[in-house]
Order: sequence, then structure tokens, then C-alpha cells
Amino acid sequence: MTSHRSSAYVKSIGDRGRAWKPDPITSQFRFIVRMAYACHQAKVPYDLTWDRHESAMRATVTATGNIPMPKPLPKPPKLKIVSDWKPAIWDAVYRLDAYHDGTLNRMRPGFVIAHSCGLSLVHPSESGELGVTEHGADEDIRQRWLVTHTASGKGFGLTLNFKRATDALLLAATFAVDWTQHADTLKANPEFRRAGYTVQAAFSSGFEKDSAKRSLAELERAA
Repeated sequence: MTSHRSSAYVKSIGDRGRAWKPDPITSQFRFIVRMAYACHQAKVPYDLTWDRHESAMRATVTATGNIPMPKPLPKPPKLKIVSDWKPAIWDAVYRLDAYHDGTLNRMRPGFVIAHSCGLSLVHPSESGELGVTEHGADEDIRQRWLVTHTASGKGFGLTLNFKRATDALLLAATFAVDWTQHADTLKANPEFRRAGYTVQAAFSSGFEKDSAKRSLAELERAA
């Protein structure tokens, strides 16, 4: 093929559906960008023009010469298979530094079930006995579980029952994040924030869920 011409349309963000979750950019528009980049890399003469077409902008790329094949979009990373992990409440081990209490800004005691990925399930406890409060009263040990980063004790802002907490940990573990790293190192990984917002969007409720979904949409727009 010695010549090529194709067009695609894109609307402004304000015209692409809801402000916090706009309609996705079309694959055809992405192809136009990839074709222009491929021609530039291969030093093939090309022209990329923009003009308004009704309520949208139209991008048109034309090229002549030995037309290159644009590289395909990268495939998402394969998720780690961790769904076979089935912890039991009785696997929990009592630790005085089980989790970080953001309100008090210090480590607090509790029962911990650590996963090899670097995340943990934590049941806060001042008594040191599962099912017993610090005042000696009974409590439901299936409730009040946290999902935390093992090394720092910091959590995802969720308090869930044991089953949902396990599911939340497994979801976080599927992301391309080495959770065994130091918390400050993780902040430099763009997947770190995406993982946190995804877990919150899936397991939070009310305003927290909506806020996490908006944050995820902002990350997608910036990508």
C-alpha cells in the first residue's frame, strides 16, 4: 500500500456523557493517532489535519509512500492467580502492631492473617482473644475486618465482614503492584492508586463508593 487516508471524530469531554465518566474515545480515533506516530517513526510523509464537523472535531491522516503498520495497543498485564487462597478466621495471629490507626497515628493490636503478596486481613482487638472485647463482652468475630498493607499497617479505609474482606484483598492482589515494597515506594507506582480506588469502588458504600469511582475515571482520563 502506497497511500492511506482515514478520519475519526472526537467530542470534547463536556459533550462525552457524564462529567465524571465520559464516553470512551473511539478505537478509530486511537488508530489515527497510532498511524501518525508510526509514519513519523518510519519517516513516511504524512499529514494530520483537524477541522470541526458538526458538534465534534474530525482528525484526518493522509500518508504516501511505504505505509507502516501501526503498533497494536498494549495488552493489559495478566492478573496474578490468587483466588485459591481460602483463609480461616482461626488462622489469625495476635500482634501488638497489627494495623495503623490513622486517627491516633499509631500502631494498634489485633489478629492478623498475612497473605504472601504483602497484604493482610486484620481484626482489631484490645483483649488478645478472638470473640472477646477489651471489656470481656462477646463480639461477632466475622465482623470488623480490615484489609491492610502488611509492612506499614495502613489500610484501604474499609471495615468489612470476613468474606468481603478476603475478596477485597484478593482483588487488590491482582494488580501489578509489589505490595511487599515500602509504602513510600508504592506511591510512585501508578497502579498503586488505581488498585486502591478499585477496591474502594467495589467494596465501599454510599459517598465513598461514588468518590472512588470518580477518582478512577480521572485516572483513566489522565492515562
